[in-house]
Formats: sequence, structure tokens, C-alpha cells
Amino acid sequence: MEYLNISNSSLFAHTSDVASSTVLGLCCVLGVPGNIAVLVMLIQHLKEDSFTPKLMLSLAVSDLLSLIFLPVWIYALLNGWIFGQGLCKFFSYVVYWSLYSTVLSVTLLSLQRYLQVLYPQRWAKLGQKGQNGLIFAIWTSSGVLASYALYYRNAKKKYGRLRCYQDYTNKEEQIVVLLVETLVMFVVPLFSLLYFYCRLHQRINQSAFFRSHRLKKLVIRIVVAFFIFSTPCMINNLVLMAMPLKSAASNNVTGALFFINSCVNPFLYAFSARTLRCKRKQHSDQPQQNQNETQ
Repeated sequence: MEYLNISNSSLFAHTSDVASSTVLGLCCVLGVPGNIAVLVMLIQHLKEDSFTPKLMLSLAVSDLLSLIFLPVWIYALLNGWIFGQGLCKFFSYVVYWSLYSTVLSVTLLSLQRYLQVLYPQRWAKLGQKGQNGLIFAIWTSSGVLASYALYYRNAKKKYGRLRCYQDYTNKEEQIVVLLVETLVMFVVPLFSLLYFYCRLHQRINQSAFFRSHRLKKLVIRIVVAFFIFSTPCMINNLVLMAMPLKSAASNNVTGALFFINSCVNPFLYAFSARTLRCKRKQHSDQPQQNQNETQ
């Protein structure tokens, strides 16, 4: 996913740089305040025993980290890299780390709801220590998965300007990196989301607690949003693995679309948690109302 590469001087490449910068700029303007607002809201619920606010806080932090350095990359797209070799590696590592953490957090949030609905006793056995350990595992594994950026990212002169880009020594190295990105960031999360939510859909139809058309639509939006914004980038990865092409323009455009997830996630999952809390409250209040009616 070489979405930070800089294109050549052709008209098409220049247009792709401008388009990518525009998308990244919108992501930064909308996503940074949105994630900060979600962080402020979630911090108030950290004292609760619920695991969802903690995981959503982790998701918001990872999304914020992926977006907060976008002005640097926008400037580099339009003017070239001027921040040196060390910052090239550091900023790249932080972005990849946060993107891996975002994808894994989304997957874990789906797994959590799947277990809470279908296997609540198993989930309860984890306890707070086990649940906190899952969040720690997300950030640790994401840091390990993103470590290749420290090696392959280099600031070198390309197309007349200094660029910070993924500098592979051979095609085999590129294929291995792209394969890992495609599997971890797309294939495994997508099929996990589809499996978890298909099973939840069955329970929705069987349980009065989850019999909500509004909740069904939310589940569909979560899967569709992930699929729409990540598919172009992963298709680009597959093309790069299959064909010996170097198209920085396609990398920039598809990579910019991937960042839109970081804008959408906080709103989708914040609303999702609120919806589930309302449903739980209605479900818990219903027996009390029935009892009052019988009296």
C-alpha cells in the first residue's frame, strides 16, 4: 500500500496528486475534530466496566494518529519531501502502525459483539485484565506489523525532487510486503466482519432484543463502509503484485481513499454503541413494565 509515493511530472500524475491531496485534506479537516470529540466523549465512560468504550477509545486514538500527520504528506505530495531521512521513516511508521491498529480494532470490536451475543459466558470469563490484554495485543502486533516501514521507507531523489517512498531492492520484497498488507488489512478483516455479522443477523431475527431494522441497517453500513474504502487500495496491491508496474498515481489515489475509514469509523461505532445501550435499556425495562401492568 504505497499510498505516500509521489507521482511523476505528467499531467495525469499532477492531477492525481491534487486529487489525493484534496481527499487527504478533507479527511484531516473532518476526521481530526471528529476523533477528538469521540475521545472526549469516551474518556467519561472509562470508569465503566464495559469493554466497548475502551476499545472505541483505542480505535479513535489510532484513527487520530493516522490523520494528524496528513498535512505533512499533503505538502510532500505537492512540493516534495523536505523533512529528512529520519522523519521519513518515523512518520511512515506511525501512519502504518495506526492503520494496522485501526483495522485490528474494527475486527476486534466485531468479534466482541459476536461473542457477547452468541457466547456471553465465554466473553465474561475474560474479565477486565483479559480485555485490556486484547487492546494491548492490538497495539503491540500493529507495531510489529508496521516495522517494515522503518526499513523500506527512504528519502531519495526521484523525478527531480526528494521523495519519501517505499524503496524496494527487488520485486520479491515488494510482493511480500503487499501480500502481508492485503491479508492483514483486507482479506482477514473483511471475511471476519462478514462471518460475525452474518451470525449476528441470524440472532437478530431470533431475538426480540435485537429485532431492530435500525440496527440491521447499521451493521450493513459498517461492512459496506469498510469494503468501499479499502477495496480500491487492495485491488491496486493485487495489480502491483501481478504486474511489474510502478504507478505512484494509483498508489496515491487509492491510498487516500483508505484514510476515509478513519473519518467514518468514530461516527459509526459511537452511534452503534449508543444504539445497543438503548436496546439493552428497553429490554431491561420491559419486564418491569409488564410487572407493573399485571399489578
